[in-house]
Amino acid sequence: MELENFKELWNKDKQDLPEISLEKQNEIHSPLEMIRINMKTEFWLMIVTLPTLLYGFPFATHDSNIKTISIFEVILSLGFIIYFYSRFIKLYRLLKKSSINTNYDLFAIKTQLLISKEIYIAYYISYIPLAFLLCLIQIGFHFEERYNVAIFAVSLMISILLICFIIKYWIYYMYGKYIENVVSLVDELNGIEVKPKVVRRKTWFEKSQQFFMNKYGITGNIINTVLWFVGVYIFIIFFLTLVLLIIIIVAAKLGYLDLNILLNTLDRLN
Repeated sequence: MELENFKELWNKDKQDLPEISLEKQNEIHSPLEMIRINMKTEFWLMIVTLPTLLYGFPFATHDSNIKTISIFEVILSLGFIIYFYSRFIKLYRLLKKSSINTNYDLFAIKTQLLISKEIYIAYYISYIPLAFLLCLIQIGFHFEERYNVAIFAVSLMISILLICFIIKYWIYYMYGKYIENVVSLVDELNGIEVKPKVVRRKTWFEKSQQFFMNKYGITGNIINTVLWFVGVYIFIIFFLTLVLLIIIIVAAKLGYLDLNILLNTLDRLN
């Protein structure tokens, strides 16, 4: 009897859910559409860049232990990728099919977006221990060799900086700002106090995004994202290489570093 009463109350609550005006539906639809577009773009970027996962793994080494650990590293990385992108695709399908007619729909979407954002951040943070293991593989776990500690430390630092950069900027411009818009709109519709939006200048990414979208529509957003992805990747590699060269040259001039020993160490690692 109690179960039947509960069902009646549940059905009544669902029927009494307030309808969302068409104007507000369209307002919420815009950031959701951008999230879907960016998710699709990132998925294909992942497919294209997946082969680079194998780069730097010394499979050709004669050390069977290093080879086994390298294979384990690849399998572990693939496991993270498969798990994350299975959730990624599930969210994409949910956003594609979900209606936004009632508050119930809005709260469901808001909850899923906030949970997915935390999973997304955790996904990239999980690569820090994997980067640590990869750096150990690169030096063959031999810390007693001269400059191996320095090479390990520099490699790990670069990996962590790249991960922090992705978490801070990539996540925000691809999803974070759109999720904030959706959450703000949902809270506003439900009378929850919303922090006033901070007016800030548009970044170069946003300016080029607007330009390409005005010219090519949705395809323009994909073009803009790919161009910035490739451009920033090349810039980071060039910048870090330049900084390392300057440090090496200065250290060699001051007598803190022997270039011949460093080159021999790098040759052995390669």
